[in-house]
Amino acid sequence: VAMIVAVVTGVWAGALGTLGKEARQNSSFVWWIVNRLMFLAAATSIQGSIFYFVMYAFNLSDEAASSMTGSLTSIIGIFIVLSALASGWISDRIGRTRLVAMSGIVAAAGNVLLLVTMRTPNLTTIYIAGTIIGLATGLFMTANWALGTDLVPAGEAGRYLGISNLAGAGAGIIGAGIGGLVADYINHYYMGLGYFAVFAAYAVLFALSSVTLLGMR
Repeated sequence: VAMIVAVVTGVWAGALGTLGKEARQNSSFVWWIVNRLMFLAAATSIQGSIFYFVMYAFNLSDEAASSMTGSLTSIIGIFIVLSALASGWISDRIGRTRLVAMSGIVAAAGNVLLLVTMRTPNLTTIYIAGTIIGLATGLFMTANWALGTDLVPAGEAGRYLGISNLAGAGAGIIGAGIGGLVADYINHYYMGLGYFAVFAAYAVLFALSSVTLLGMR
């Protein structure tokens, strides 16, 4: 709840503070930033927190967890690049909004699969989850940015896309900042549950990023 409120209120406050009345007149653009921030908050936070997740889920030492984290992030990175290259071609055929929406749902599904490894640790499962998240992230990054360029008013692209940096700058603060505090707090009472809670929250953020597209006209 804290992450969702921080994303929506933070973006709208920033947009109203910089654009004024134009923010309401171009509400589709503001909701695009909300969509972008929700997705990036989850994606960047997974990258920063996955080490602790796998260390607990697989009961690993620091060294072994670092090795697995390296392999997993490499897989995610490879599939981000591959899907990003194909994203433009796909979005031209099915539509940018539809592809961005699909990316959020697919990333949420990959994140849920990641949560399964806490119950039944399995290397294959966690690598499949990483592949799904990587594919979804690559598709999102290209299609989402293309969608944003479609929404900015002609002649003011620089001004509006500068405001979109709210998403990039706020992603780590909202995802890892809030998530880290929540994980530590819950783990204090029941070790491991904190990791499950925040990664479940990231899955919710991925899914809700698709829902926010309904605010775009």
